[in-house]
Amino acid sequence: MDSGTREKARNVLKRILTAASYDVEEVGDPLDLSAVGSEDALVVLCSDDPEMIESFDSMTYRLRIGEEDWVCKKLLFTLNPEVRTNDCIQWGPDEFVQQAGRAALAEVLGQRLLLDIPRPERDAGDRRVEATPMMEERLEDGPELPHLPIRVTEKRACKIAGIQGTAKCRFIPYWSYNYVSRGEREIKNRVISFDAEGRGAINAINGLKMEIDPGEIKRGPIPSDSEIVPPRLMREDVEEEVVQEVTELLTQRVRFRYEKGDTIFYEEKTLKPDRNNIRVELETVYVPVWQVRGGSKIIEVNAFSGEILSMPMDEGVELL
Repeated sequence: MDSGTREKARNVLKRILTAASYDVEEVGDPLDLSAVGSEDALVVLCSDDPEMIESFDSMTYRLRIGEEDWVCKKLLFTLNPEVRTNDCIQWGPDEFVQQAGRAALAEVLGQRLLLDIPRPERDAGDRRVEATPMMEERLEDGPELPHLPIRVTEKRACKIAGIQGTAKCRFIPYWSYNYVSRGEREIKNRVISFDAEGRGAINAINGLKMEIDPGEIKRGPIPSDSEIVPPRLMREDVEEEVVQEVTELLTQRVRFRYEKGDTIFYEEKTLKPDRNNIRVELETVYVPVWQVRGGSKIIEVNAFSGEILSMPMDEGVELL
């Protein structure tokens, strides 16, 4: 399903659920919609990708409303006739057409669309959970950290790693940074600007860089059985590294010409921004990683993106 088809399907599903009196919102990848009703809640995925669908089918989504905890129902719309799921309400083209038509009629008649969606089970107890994907039910939450959410299940991580074994979730620290540079230099009637802004993230264990979208960062508890890896690179060192990189990025070599008597001279100067004009803001953000062990092999899989890591996140880990 290409992005255009997915967007159109999302829009129609939003109208169907709205007609059924759900409060519907678009959510970020990999999901499409979340819908909250008076007695139940839904998460919606539009996809033909078997791997994405398998991950969606195996996850548990939870929502806390008032003093009650609900397990969200999962609605999948797919055009792939080969797809089979175990824990989803699955709509193909026929169901999609039927429900879209019923929603249109309900809208014309000014009536509420009645959808035959089973009521979710309620959790016993007073456990606090959020409307975010959880890989498994946990008895308690761990500490609150700014982190990327876990989108790859333990089972899926083992498949990606290609080995039979056990997996442990580790939260790896990154220094997420934003920099702002201001200032200019004038030379021979030319103004050289050093105005610039940017962001990035540096692994606080091995120094590798990674792009982290601030909008993806979740600020809340992590699973209680996860390991939090302490940083090795200190704030001051990372800040100095960022300043040096920004300085190198903005450094310009300027060549200019001038005449003196009957002679023409060419001169080249290297201009750098002033260190005091570069401001860097740093925050520790944690990235979840599945460490999969099978016999003597250890492979690490990014639990957010599903990528196999090309370099170990910690000392003593060998990737095969």
